Amino acid sequence: MPFSSRFIFVLLICFSSTVSCKQAAQADSKSAVSDVQKNVQVTNESGYPKFEFSKEIHKFGEISEGEIAVCEFYFKNTGNANLIIKTIESSCGCTVVKWKKQPIKVGEESKITVEFDSKKRNGKQYKVLTIFANTKRKVKELKITATIK
Repeated sequence: MPFSSRFIFVLLICFSSTVSCKQAAQADSKSAVSDVQKNVQVTNESGYPKFEFSKEIHKFGEISEGEIAVCEFYFKNTGNANLIIKTIESSCGCTVVKWKKQPIKVGEESKITVEFDSKKRNGKQYKVLTIFANTKRKVKELKITATIK
């Protein structure tokens, strides 16, 4: 084989080696970035408490005007940190809400008690309770309904 043919052959081998090494390095780099993104996502999700309610809406059905109806929403902290309910707001002054003010530990169950005063109300009622907590979504809504006769 003449000198120029050998030289070109050697250059082709070197070039193809360089290209394949570069592709392998890029694949390793992409894999490493993907692993880091997965770890960040798991870490972001795993550091929060999480509500798991047995129900999120309570239907009182028909109640008499002036009656105080009471219900309870039971839940469990299924997250990975203590759950702290900062406050619970109602869409109406006719509703009183009570809950445990201490942190709810991981795996612990608790309840939210709701008292709905139907005084001076009639017809269909739909109330929203907005829970502000240290969960990832920060806000959770519960609902109550009643028909006042």
